[in-house]
Amino acid sequence: MSFWDSVTTGAQNAAETTKLVSIRTKLQAEVMYFEQQIKQIMQNFGVECFPHMEQSNSGLVQQAFLNAQRGIEEYRAKIEEKNREINELNQQIDNVGR
Repeated sequence: MSFWDSVTTGAQNAAETTKLVSIRTKLQAEVMYFEQQIKQIMQNFGVECFPHMEQSNSGLVQQAFLNAQRGIEEYRAKIEEKNREINELNQQIDNVGR
């Protein structure tokens, strides 16, 4: 391999790695957003349930819990999928230039 081929290959590998790292960073930001949404759902649940708990209205508390749980499960599934994608990208990053 000539010097020029070596430089070209190195530049291509660097460009590919940069592209993959930027995609991974985007996915990590999405995971952080989903985690924040889960936190927001939990906080809203507390605010919504407190008055019902004061009035011993367990039916409304249970309904609010089920609604919150549904939303949280949706976000957790999204997080799981994004983490799978991140792991795949990490493997691709490790294999650049091999």
